[in-house]
Amino acid sequence: MIPKPNNMQAKSQSVNKEGALDGFIPPMAYQAQLLDGGYTRIEISSPPSKLSYIHKKLIEVMEGPLKIRYLRMTDRVKGQLPKPESYVAVEVSKERIFHICDECSNLLYHDARHQLWIRGIQEEQLVLDELGMLYIYPDDFLFRETLNTLGWIEAKHESMAERDYVKVFFDAQADIQEKMFMQALGMIRWEG
Repeated sequence: MIPKPNNMQAKSQSVNKEGALDGFIPPMAYQAQLLDGGYTRIEISSPPSKLSYIHKKLIEVMEGPLKIRYLRMTDRVKGQLPKPESYVAVEVSKERIFHICDECSNLLYHDARHQLWIRGIQEEQLVLDELGMLYIYPDDFLFRETLNTLGWIEAKHESMAERDYVKVFFDAQADIQEKMFMQALGMIRWEG
């Protein structure tokens, strides 16, 4: 039996120097970013309670079939890996990824061991990182329209990625979901 999601736990929380919660909650906001080489992306902050919702809504905008990359950054028992482990799956339907996002929600939305990269057929890419931040490549009006319609505001904002101290969480229940996620999508290890 698959463990029920722990909807109270965030992937990460902002803390002070002593490790106590500092009260920061990521806003429902996004901002454009210009990267080296002229590449563009949208950085999206979301409160933990809305992370799975906005993630799936952004996947809806993507054109499938999808390519999935699961980047394991940390082994819950052994700690941070010296080099992230990359696993990939191709030709994944949106229906399949929606189903697996629901089945593995503890892993994807409440556990900080990984990043999840989803690429559409038009080379658009959505990244859910280990802190619960979302990034969309490239900056595209379709994604902006979706964000605006759902109540996210375009504004310069402080995000979890900019906090001085962040506490991340690893959930033992997500161990089972990680195995199930990889098996269900037929993921293979990728060294590229």
